[in-house]
Amino acid sequence: MGAGLELLAVAFAALIGAAAAVLFLHWLTRSGSGRVNHKAQSDQEFEPASTVFVFSGRDLLDISDSSGFFDQRLSRATRDDWEAVARQLSLRFAGFPQAPGDLRQGITELFPNDTKDPGKLTALRSGDTVRLTMHGDPREGLSGSALHRMQNALIELRVMRKSLSHTPNPIFARDGNGAILWANTAYMKLAAELGYESEGIGGTPPELFEPLAAQKGGYSQRRDCLTEPGGDAKRWYDICAIDAGPREITFAMNVDTVVKAEIAQRNFVQTLTKTFAHLSIGLAIFNRDRQLALFNPALVDLTELPVDFLSGRPAIRCFFDMMREKQMMPEPKNYSSWRERIGTLVAAASDGSFHETWSLPSGQTYRVTGRPHPDGAVAFLFEDISHEVSMTRSFRSELALGNAVLDQMDAAMAVFTADGVLAFSNSEFRRVWAFDPDSAFADTSINDALAIWRRKSAAHAPWDQVETALMAAIRLDNAVIDMTDGSRRICKVRPLINGARMVAFAREAQMAESGAA
Repeated sequence: MGAGLELLAVAFAALIGAAAAVLFLHWLTRSGSGRVNHKAQSDQEFEPASTVFVFSGRDLLDISDSSGFFDQRLSRATRDDWEAVARQLSLRFAGFPQAPGDLRQGITELFPNDTKDPGKLTALRSGDTVRLTMHGDPREGLSGSALHRMQNALIELRVMRKSLSHTPNPIFARDGNGAILWANTAYMKLAAELGYESEGIGGTPPELFEPLAAQKGGYSQRRDCLTEPGGDAKRWYDICAIDAGPREITFAMNVDTVVKAEIAQRNFVQTLTKTFAHLSIGLAIFNRDRQLALFNPALVDLTELPVDFLSGRPAIRCFFDMMREKQMMPEPKNYSSWRERIGTLVAAASDGSFHETWSLPSGQTYRVTGRPHPDGAVAFLFEDISHEVSMTRSFRSELALGNAVLDQMDAAMAVFTADGVLAFSNSEFRRVWAFDPDSAFADTSINDALAIWRRKSAAHAPWDQVETALMAAIRLDNAVIDMTDGSRRICKVRPLINGARMVAFAREAQMAESGAA
């Protein structure tokens, strides 16, 4: 139930209190207990039915009758005494001055806003001294304070009635038998929009909502749906029934926007659920309380956790404890460090920095990723990468085997990528040219390699032909290279796939043997 209904409930309680105060004062008036003991005029300086305040500047020096009038709590909430009294009197006397200096010297009379109010306020200013006389009602024997309390209660009662009558939320009251006695304007307007008419003589309000019995001394609440004429559209209301003694007051607040948002959220979650159901990646979303809020079928397949366990919305620690029991995650060295690890895991997932690869005892390999979600939720993604890891390992093994074979070749061999960067060289290449590309700080280009080759060979070596062939990725055969150590190498260039190119430097004796063969 929203805060609006609670505010309306407080307002109605104040209305009932104000009405009770008026009735009590009226009873005092009729019973005579509120009458003033009249004394001779010579015994007092002011009218017996009056209440007098004496101010020096803004400070209250004396008050003839403060019973129930001068509220000390109000006084503490104000800057000074004059402001406290002004707050009490301004509701009844709209022209009451906000400062003593606003009064002219001499006598000023102020009359109530309500013409039926028999009271009057007289202000006598002499210098900085102000004497306020609040007259009562001698006909009823009410003192100035008693009359003021009663009139203020009537004013507040009228304000409350008007406020509740014109509030945009429907409000109605039932008697002890459940019959509606009163309804505000919003309720009657809603009834007219729904095609209802007032029943019986005097326009008894129609029944819009099913009766809701309030708890004794408390309240009850529920959500109701009203169907518009034609049955196409519906209006949703949160209603709250309050036990107000002989009456039961019911407040209704339209929640169409809330219901639409809830329906949209449910539809969105259903759409996500259907989408997640077809994913091969296991998904587990934990809410801000760290309870499992959403999971997909792939999670069941990957973790081997029971569906009834996941449907029970386990806490995140229970979730990973169960995975540990199922041996679906790496076994920790000890349990205490494992519990600490869970806290670290959740914290890392909350800021999006959790990425791990789990090698399981079964031989499977999982990639686990943690991601933050709105409203403090976190999501964990479980992906089986066993096949990917197996292929990677196989590829690396084959690559290592190929490198080992090339390292056994007597010819010095190197491969350049389509961008002209040295990608591979065998051990003979590194020995002949006394250069290890793997230890270089930067990538080795074709021009870098040519510079090294020129330094280790005779000046007349046909490096221009080799450079042209490498740059254009064209075939070159039997370019003779005389080395500075007196040996001779035969250079060949071969274009490869994807724009790569290979260069090989064979010893001259090797070429002769190859030709003879």
